[in-house]
Amino acid sequence: MRIVHYEGNPDNKDDIEVALVGKGITYDTGGLNLKGTGFMETMYGDKGGTCAVAGALHGSLALRPKKNIIFAFALAENAIGKDAYKPGDIIKSMKGLTVDIGNTDAEGRLVLADTMTYVQKEFKPKKLIDVATLTGACMIALGNDTAGMFSNSDEMVESLDKSSKRMFEPIW
Repeated sequence: MRIVHYEGNPDNKDDIEVALVGKGITYDTGGLNLKGTGFMETMYGDKGGTCAVAGALHGSLALRPKKNIIFAFALAENAIGKDAYKPGDIIKSMKGLTVDIGNTDAEGRLVLADTMTYVQKEFKPKKLIDVATLTGACMIALGNDTAGMFSNSDEMVESLDKSSKRMFEPIW
């Protein structure tokens, strides 16, 4: 995990307007639940969330907004090795919950969850947005050009929807 704390409002450093958390599995073989040929070759793209957060950081550095923003990069590689998790392992998340590893190809969710927990505990942002390539179900339902969005805030959905239309980046 890597964190960049952009201080656009240095007089009130603890007032974090938003935190962006990106999932970055630098390469995802599936671990011991190995992906088959034809599915593994493009798994370098499983770092798309961190790439999007890096792009937002780049834009923020150029635009210099007067708000404090956290940019969090949830980074890992999922490969076979002597320290790899095994199906049936039980691990404890940063939140304190135990997780039964049913399939080692679901590591991204764990890395993302721990990073989100850390950001919430350490920075207490008003809003938290995670960007991740978590499921093929969104691509099946929405295609390759539309991102799936889930939120518990109608206000944030409306704001992001307006922004997505202005930037020609469709979300649903």
